[in-house]
Amino acid sequence: MLFNRDRDRPWKFGLATVLFLIVAFYIQAQNAYVEFLDSSIVDVIQKNQPEWKTLLYRGVTSLAEPKLAIIWVLILAFLLWGFKFKIPALWCLTTLAGGDVIAALVKNVVKRARPTAHLAIDDGYSFPSGHVFGTFLLVAMIWLILIPMISASWKAWIVRVILIIWMGLVMISRVYLNAHFPTDTIGAVLLAYLWLQIAQGIYIRLAPVMQGWPFLKKSEI
Repeated sequence: MLFNRDRDRPWKFGLATVLFLIVAFYIQAQNAYVEFLDSSIVDVIQKNQPEWKTLLYRGVTSLAEPKLAIIWVLILAFLLWGFKFKIPALWCLTTLAGGDVIAALVKNVVKRARPTAHLAIDDGYSFPSGHVFGTFLLVAMIWLILIPMISASWKAWIVRVILIIWMGLVMISRVYLNAHFPTDTIGAVLLAYLWLQIAQGIYIRLAPVMQGWPFLKKSEI
């Protein structure tokens, strides 16, 4: 099975949930400490804005569009299905879909306005960042499903480093381009992580059952 039973999963989920709720509560309460933290980080990230850096972060944020995340996951699911990983393919699709619904609900509960200088294309509420949320789930899917299939450990580590760097670039790009506050990106990571823990737990329980379904009998889990 792709995911092993993790005795620490309840603790991981609980910690992520508590941290996320704290961040969301203080953001909704417009806490002065959160505003100070955001402004301090923004000052560092936006201190220098040469043209090459602006072009870089615009490219990063374009590739991390939530709509493109759907396409990337569809491609991943298609490849997994073709290699007889049908149940993992369905898990990827439902994890992203369910996560997007949860993120949308949170946005409409917290209702945080975007930074004042945001671009018109970045509409809707600010917390949590949809770009960061979708990217985290996509990175997690690659990390959990594809990397274990890489035979050479050094190649696997290279992929891990690339994924970590990409995750960081997406988070920074959203702040650099005034699309989000830093705590929007932090909240997105926490929300995506706690949802991932739920999705993995569901997979562990349902995958063996789904393997008995007629069109999934030959699927690897």
